[in-house]
Amino acid sequence: MDKSFYYQVDQQQVEEYRKILDVMKIPYTIEPPVALLRDGADRYTIVFPSMSGRLYEMVRKLFRGDGTAYPG
Repeated sequence: MDKSFYYQVDQQQVEEYRKILDVMKIPYTIEPPVALLRDGADRYTIVFPSMSGRLYEMVRKLFRGDGTAYPG
């Protein structure tokens, strides 16, 4: 999967987002936090591929804002 943009969420939110995204049939992957980093050590990253504007708008509404471009 190409990695286009992402959102970071608390561990407690991961399962809720996973269920919603699966029902919506939106492709994603979840990356665990990097334990060596202090900042964001408890935040999971939900990563999305490039997608149509219609799908992106659905994701944007779910997360209440624009995603962050995935580095690389």
